[in-house]
Amino acid sequence: MTDQHFAIFDTAIGRCGIAWGSRGINAVQLPMGAEEKTRARIRQRYGDIAEAPPSAEVQRAIDGIVELFQGKPNDLSDVVLDLDGVPEFHRGVYDIARTIPPGKTMTYGDIARRLGGV
Repeated sequence: MTDQHFAIFDTAIGRCGIAWGSRGINAVQLPMGAEEKTRARIRQRYGDIAEAPPSAEVQRAIDGIVELFQGKPNDLSDVVLDLDGVPEFHRGVYDIARTIPPGKTMTYGDIARRLGGV
């Protein structure tokens, strides 16, 4: 994961983290109480990746996340995700979850039915 980077950014709920590589966003980390704990959690998941200023594309994702935490409707559907290594089942769940409009909810049962479950 040599092309992996992360950044810490301010939101209405605290300092969040975002990790990305050349193919897109890998993770968003919610605040862990202290900024150092948020950094530690990212490094626990991704190793000793470098902290770096976000690219324009990553900054657009950050801006959208900040808007969501301010209560503004942003579906983040234009954010490019890197799902390499994510199991197919989870990709299906993410695909469905990304169709949920801001401010709306869907139960686990609803998602399971859309995946072809009971």
